[in-house]
Amino acid sequence: MPTITTYLYNQNVDVVAVDTAVGTDMSQFYTPNIKVYRGIDNDIRVNLKNRDQKPVSILDKTVTLVIIDKETSTTTISRTVEAIDPHRGVGKIKLTEGDMLNLDAKFYTYAFKVVDGEDNTQIGYSDDTYGANGTLELVEGVYPTFKESTKEDFGAGNTGSILYLDQNINRNSALHTAVVSFSSAFTGTLQVQGTLNPTTGSVDANDFITIDTKTYSAQEDNVTFNWTGVYAAIRFVRATTTGTLSQVLYRP
Repeated sequence: MPTITTYLYNQNVDVVAVDTAVGTDMSQFYTPNIKVYRGIDNDIRVNLKNRDQKPVSILDKTVTLVIIDKETSTTTISRTVEAIDPHRGVGKIKLTEGDMLNLDAKFYTYAFKVVDGEDNTQIGYSDDTYGANGTLELVEGVYPTFKESTKEDFGAGNTGSILYLDQNINRNSALHTAVVSFSSAFTGTLQVQGTLNPTTGSVDANDFITIDTKTYSAQEDNVTFNWTGVYAAIRFVRATTTGTLSQVLYRP
């Protein structure tokens, strides 16, 4: 039987607060890159130390991580370190799935800013040779990521566009969801239709069958409905008596 080993460990980053009163017998010449992944929350452990690699208390300090896009020289994320063991200078940062949703997968520069209780600002160095910048790599393709719903606004009439489905994610238990929005009290029907014709671009009206029909009377609030099944394409058909059914957000 094949065996897969998974390792669970904290990703640590050391931040050096320079103190000229101590020696440099235990120099840290570089800090490994931070690697984070799109599609999941990433926790990073932060250790504040002096140049002798001794812990520095963060009881009276605010430590902030700043992530910069080197290509545009703009700040993409600024996050305050949450203290875990403030006496020993240990904290953590959570980079959420949402933080990285709109960032490109590439290398970024990061730095730390340390503000003490008297509002004095100090650089948090990534090593003890006065290197202020570290490198953070954003990796994608490891975990699934959020994709926007497909919007049908019936711009071409009451019969919506043909929405072709990705066969790689269209399983036997495929769940489909539609959120229907109204801009005024709507009375009428909405049909969801599907086809099994697998030929993209060659589907015509006769290929579709009605999967479900929803009837509304003076409906104003958004409504959601679901259905299951494997289809090659989907479309929505609106029939209006009064009011306006303005759009359908669809997610296969």
